[in-house]
Order: sequence, then C-alpha cells, then structure tokens
Amino acid sequence: MSTEKRRRRRNRTYRCHCCAAEKPFCWSCVCGFEICPECFEENKWGMSNGPTWICPDCERVHMME
Repeated sequence: MSTEKRRRRRNRTYRCHCCAAEKPFCWSCVCGFEICPECFEENKWGMSNGPTWICPDCERVHMME
C-alpha cells in the first residue's frame, strides 16, 4: 500500500448563536448561523416542521441529517 491519506473529521467547536456557549455540535447553516440542540429544542416551534428546519437569519430550509 502506498501512503494513502485518510479523511478525518476536524476537531471543531461550534458557538451557539442563542446561548453563546461553545459546543461540540450545533445545527449550522451556510450563512454562519449555529444553534445547539438544547436551544433548538426550546425554539423548535418557530423553526421546524418535522424533518426540516428553517434558518432564522437567511430562511434557507435544511434537512435534519
């Protein structure tokens, strides 16, 4: 085998736009909006309709993947 590069996830921290806490995971949008799962649950009524969520900044629709 040759020297094959492995793809690795980069260690990244996210900063929630609602609570401003650094988290290991946030739902994020390409516009830069990030929301942690805890804040998402609190605000789910206004940004989600099941399998999708809508970014409050740019109004893009995202699948919950």
